Amino acid sequence: MRIDDIFECLTQFHQEYPLGSKTLVGCTVKEICLKTGYTRTAVSEDLTKLTREQKVVKIKSRPVLYFSREELERVFLHAPQVDEYKSLETLQQELAQAAERQQRHLRDSKLNPFSKVIGHDGSLKDCIKKLKAAVLYPPKGLNIMLTGESGVGKTLLAEHLHQFYEAKTQQKVPFIYFNCAEYFNNPELLTSHLFGYKKGSFTGADNDHQGLVELADGGFFFLDEVHRLTSEGQEKLFTLLDKGYFTRMGEAEKQRHVAIKFIFATTEELEKTFLKTFLRRIPVTLAIPSLEERSIKEKIQLILTFFLEESQGIQKDLFLSYDALKHLTFSNYRANVGELKSEIQFICAQAYLDAIDIETTRLSVELPSENFDENDVNTKDLVVFNEFVPSKGITIHYDYFYSSIDQLMKIEDKQNDRFYNFLLKEYADLKKVNISAKDAVAMMQNKVDQLYDMDLFNQPSEELLDEQFYLQVNEVLQYIEQEVAIFVPDKLKDVLAAHVYSSIFYSAQINQDFFDLTKNMFSGKIENYQLAERIVRFIEQHFGLQLPNTEIIFYDLFIRRLKSNDRRYELDEKCGIIVVAHGSATASSMVEYTNVLFSTSLMRSVNMPINQSVEETLDKVRFLVQKNQYSKLILMVDIGSLVYFGNVLSKEFQMEVLLISNINLLSLLEVAREVIYDSTDFDYLLPVLKEKNHKALICRKGNFEDSKVLIISCLTGLGTALKIERLLLNTFPQELLTNVRIMTLEKKELEDIERLHSFVHEDEKLVGIIGTVKTEIPDIPFVSLDNLLSDQGIKLVFQMLGFDLTQEKNQAVLQKVSAKYIQGLSIEAITDLLTILNPKSITIELSKIYSDICLQTKTKSDEKRLLRFIIHCACMIERQIQHPEYDHTSYELSYRELPEMASVIKMAFRPIEVSYNVIIPPLEMKYIYELLFEVNV
Repeated sequence: MRIDDIFECLTQFHQEYPLGSKTLVGCTVKEICLKTGYTRTAVSEDLTKLTREQKVVKIKSRPVLYFSREELERVFLHAPQVDEYKSLETLQQELAQAAERQQRHLRDSKLNPFSKVIGHDGSLKDCIKKLKAAVLYPPKGLNIMLTGESGVGKTLLAEHLHQFYEAKTQQKVPFIYFNCAEYFNNPELLTSHLFGYKKGSFTGADNDHQGLVELADGGFFFLDEVHRLTSEGQEKLFTLLDKGYFTRMGEAEKQRHVAIKFIFATTEELEKTFLKTFLRRIPVTLAIPSLEERSIKEKIQLILTFFLEESQGIQKDLFLSYDALKHLTFSNYRANVGELKSEIQFICAQAYLDAIDIETTRLSVELPSENFDENDVNTKDLVVFNEFVPSKGITIHYDYFYSSIDQLMKIEDKQNDRFYNFLLKEYADLKKVNISAKDAVAMMQNKVDQLYDMDLFNQPSEELLDEQFYLQVNEVLQYIEQEVAIFVPDKLKDVLAAHVYSSIFYSAQINQDFFDLTKNMFSGKIENYQLAERIVRFIEQHFGLQLPNTEIIFYDLFIRRLKSNDRRYELDEKCGIIVVAHGSATASSMVEYTNVLFSTSLMRSVNMPINQSVEETLDKVRFLVQKNQYSKLILMVDIGSLVYFGNVLSKEFQMEVLLISNINLLSLLEVAREVIYDSTDFDYLLPVLKEKNHKALICRKGNFEDSKVLIISCLTGLGTALKIERLLLNTFPQELLTNVRIMTLEKKELEDIERLHSFVHEDEKLVGIIGTVKTEIPDIPFVSLDNLLSDQGIKLVFQMLGFDLTQEKNQAVLQKVSAKYIQGLSIEAITDLLTILNPKSITIELSKIYSDICLQTKTKSDEKRLLRFIIHCACMIERQIQHPEYDHTSYELSYRELPEMASVIKMAFRPIEVSYNVIIPPLEMKYIYELLFEVNV
C-alpha cells in the first residue's frame, strides 16, 4: 500500500540520518516524493493520516518536518507528548527535559534505592521508614527481624536496605547472606561456618578459615529462615549480639571484634519459635504484608515490573491483554510475590515458544488456560483495576526507558469527581500545617460548604459508564426519590451516577487518615444527615461493598440541593439579616461578596468607622429594621460592645433576635447557606450554628440573661490575679455579686477577641477587665490595678457592673462599700499582691522616700496618702522590673513638662532606681506627683 511505502521511506530516512541529541534531522514531503515517486498531495495526505494514527510526529515549520514516533521513542527513550509541534525547537526542548528527568531519576534511585521497591509509598511505606531508622541509629544500628509469609520480599528489602546504607554513608560495605536451613541440624558445622576455625581444630582443618561473621564485619549479615536454628544455634549468637565479638572454633583464647548490622528473616510465629532471650536482643520486628494484603494498584505494578524484566531479558516487546492482566491480578498465590514472578516467567516462556518459529519483535500474552470465576472479584477491586488497566491491554517496549512503572498504567486522572478531588486537595494542604484534628475538621467543613456554593452538582459528567451500571444506579435513584419524596432531575441523575462510580474507586485508594478526618464533618441538619446515612447503607447493600462515612456528607449535600429546588422550602422574607463590623468597609464588603455568591439581596450591612460612636452605629441598625419592617432579625457582629446590640434591639422592637458574634467572611457564608438553602427558623438555626462552633444566642424580646463576667488579669500571672479576686470578694457584699462571675486569666489569654470570648458563656456579658496591663481589645472597659487601688477604684468597678450611680440607692451602696474598702486596706493586704519584691523591704524603702519628699516639699504627712503612695509605687516598681520595655509610646513625656516639685520626687527615687536597676520614666513621675499633690484622699 502507498501509505506503508511512505512510512517505510520515513524509517529508511532515519537510518541515513540517525537521530541524536545534537542531530535531530526531520524528513520533508519533498524528500519522500523524490524517493517514492508519489505526488506531493498524496504524500501529504498519508503523512497526515499517519500523524493521526500516532505513528508520525509532525513539526509545523517551513518546510514541514516529519519524524517516526517509534524511532524517536527508541533513541530518546521518551514518548512525545503531542502529535504536532509548532517548531523543531519545541520538540528539542521537550526531549532535553525528558533526558534531564531520566538522569535525575537515576540519581534519585542511587540515593534512595527503596524508590524502586513496589509499595515504597504505599503498603511498605511505614516498614521502610522503620528500616531506615534502625540501620542509621548510632553507634552501630539496631538488629532487625523481618517476618512474613514465604515470598513476600524479605530478602529484597534486606538487599535494598544495604544499598540504602551505602548510598547514605557513601561507602561500600559487605552484605553476607546465609540460609540457616543449610546447617540447622549440625551445630558444630554451623559454628565453623559462622565463626570460622583455627588450623588443626578438627580433622580436615588444614588451614585457618574465616567465617561468615568475619566476612560481614563493617556491613550486613542477613540470616534467612532463622527459625531453622535450634535453641543451641540461637544461643551461639548471644555473645556476638551482646558484646560484638566472637572466637573461631579452636581459638578460645583470642576474641575477634566485629561491627555488624544483623537482619533476620522468618516465616514463623516469633513467640512459638524463638527463645525469649534471643528475641529480646532484636529490638526491631517488622511484619511484611502478603500479596493478598497489597492494594490492587500495587499488584498491577508488581505484575508489570516482572513482565518488563522478562521483556528486557529476551529483548522482545510484550503485549499484555486485559484478560491476562485481570487473571494475574485477581488470582491467589500462596507463595506470594515469589510465586507470581515464577508464573509470569512461565507465561513469557510459553509466549516465546509459540513465536519461536516466527520472526517477530513482539510477543503476545493472552489469558492463561486456567479460568477463574469473575463473580468472586469484589466490585470495588474491579473498578480500581479498570482505572489502571486499559481495555485494549498494555504493550511493553523492551528498549524503552520507563522512569516509573506507572508510565505503563492508565493513570490519566480519569476520575473527575469534584467532591473527592476538592477534599483531597484540601486534605493535602492541611497535612502541611500543624493544626489539631478538630480545627482540621472545621476547616474541611467550610471548604465543603464552599464547594456546594460553587455548584457542586452543576458539573456535567464526563464518565462513560456501561448500561448495566446505570441500571443499578437507577435503583439507587428510585430509593432516594422515595425517601426524600422529591423527583430527581436528569442532570442530577448523571452527577449521582458518576459519583457512585467514583466513590467505589476512591474508597479503595484513599489514605485511611483522610476518611477518619472527613467522617466527622456534619452539614447541619440532623434529619438530612440521618437520611443520607440510610442512602449510603442502601448503596453498600445494593453493590455489595463498604463505603466510608465521608459518603454521608455527599448525600447530605445532595439532599440539600434537592430541597433547595423544591418550592416547599421557602425563605421568610420578614427575617432580616444585618451584618455590623468595625471598619469603614468591613461589613459592606463581606455582605456584597455573600450576596453576589448566593445571588440574593437579603443581607444588609452597617459599617462602623473608627470615628463613629457605638450609639451612632446602633441608630443605623435601628433605621434598617424600621425601614424593612422586620418581624425578626439575624444580627451578626464582629467584636466589642456590638455584641450587646441584640438585647437592645430585641427589647425596643419586641422581636426575637438571633445574635451571632465574632463574625468573619467564612462564618457569614455558613449562616447565609443555612438561611438560604434550609430555614430561617431560629430553633433550627441555633443548634446548627452551635454544632459548627459559632457563638450564637437568641434574644427573646428583651429577655436576655443578664449574667456578667468580670475578668482579672496581670502580667505577673495567675497568682496576682487571684489575690485581686480575693480582695474584691472580701470587699463587695455577696448580694452584689450574685449574677457576677469573676475569672482570673493570664495576659496571653487576652491577646485577641476570639480567645477572650471563648471563656465567656453564651448567656453571659463581659463587663470589663481589671489588671496591670491594658488590653488592646476595643469597647471593653478596663481598670488598671493602680486605679483599682485609688480613691476612685470602687466607683469604677461599680460602673463596670452596670450600677446607675445617679440613683440614690446605688450611691448609698457605693459609699458603704467604699468605706469598707478604705478601712480594710492595709499595707500587709496590698503588698500581698507583690510576687517579686519583698513586701517588708519595699514598704520600708518607700516610707523613707515619702518622708523625704514631705520634708523637702514642706508637706504634711498623711497616713492614707502614705498608704496610696506605697501601694501605687510598689506595683509600679515591680512592673518596671518585670517589663522594663512595656508601653514605650506612653512615655513620650519630658521632665521639662512636669512641675518643679517633680524633680524632688525623681531625686528621692534615685536609690530605688539604683537598687532595683530600673528607670522610672517621666510619665510615672507625673502619676506620683498627682497622687501626692493633686488627688484628694
